[in-house]
Amino acid sequence: MHYYIFQSPKSSPERAYFDKIAQIAREFGIFGEFVYSSPARSAQELVEIAVMKNYSTIIAIGDETHVNKIASKIINLGLAGNIVMGIIATEPDALIYEKWGFKRPEEAMETIKFRRISKFNVGVIEPNHYFLTSASVICKKPTRVILEVDRWQAEAVVDRVEISSNLYILVERLAREQSAIKSAVNWIFGKENIKYDQSLFRGKTVRINSSNPLPVYIGREIVAHTPISIYKKPGALNIITKRDKITPENKIIEE
Repeated sequence: MHYYIFQSPKSSPERAYFDKIAQIAREFGIFGEFVYSSPARSAQELVEIAVMKNYSTIIAIGDETHVNKIASKIINLGLAGNIVMGIIATEPDALIYEKWGFKRPEEAMETIKFRRISKFNVGVIEPNHYFLTSASVICKKPTRVILEVDRWQAEAVVDRVEISSNLYILVERLAREQSAIKSAVNWIFGKENIKYDQSLFRGKTVRINSSNPLPVYIGREIVAHTPISIYKKPGALNIITKRDKITPENKIIEE
C-alpha cells in the first residue's frame, strides 16, 4: 500500500492534475491513501502519520521544496532504510524534474508500479536539513563570503553559491559589461549586458561563512542562514526510479 502526499495545489489546473494522478493510480491498481499538505497539517506531519499507519512506501507529489521536506522527515525519523520513497516532481524548471518529472500521469504511475529502487546520496546542512538536488546561498547584492572546502579556504565576492547533493560547489559572480561598444551592441541585439564568472569545486565537506547572515535555500524555502556546514550522506534514501527502455537497436536508455 502506498501513501501519497500531495502538496497543497497552487491553482485549479494543478488540482486537476493531482486528481488525475489519483485516478490513474486507482486504474493501475496502485492502491493507497491520498492526502494533501496544508497549513493545518504539514508534509512532515503527514509523514509521521504514514509511519504510524505502517505504510512502507511514501509518494511525494509536488515541487522541489515539498519533496525535500518529505525526504528530510523520513531521514530524521531514522526510517530511511525501511521506507521506499517515490517522487512525482511537478515543477518543470526545477532540477529535480530532470530525474522525476513526467509528461503524463500514466508515465508516473508506470514508474511507481513497475518500480526499480535505487539508493541516492543526499546533501546535509547541519544539523538536520537534507536535500536531493542542491542547496543555494543567494545574495541580493555582491557579497564577500569565506568558503572552506576540505582543507583549503578562500574568500570571494559572489552573487550565488550552489552546492549539489554530491558536494559540487558552483560559485557565481554576475558582472555588467564594462565596454561601452559591446554594451551598445548587446542592447541593439536585445542581449543582457551581464557576464557570468563561475568557478566549480568539489569536496567532502563545505563550510560557508559571511560577515552578515545570508539565507540558505532548499528549493524555494529558506532553511538556514550562514554560517553553514554541509556534507554528503551516501545512499541515504531508497527511491523509485524510472526503468530502462530497450530501443529497436537494442541499446539501453534511461527513461
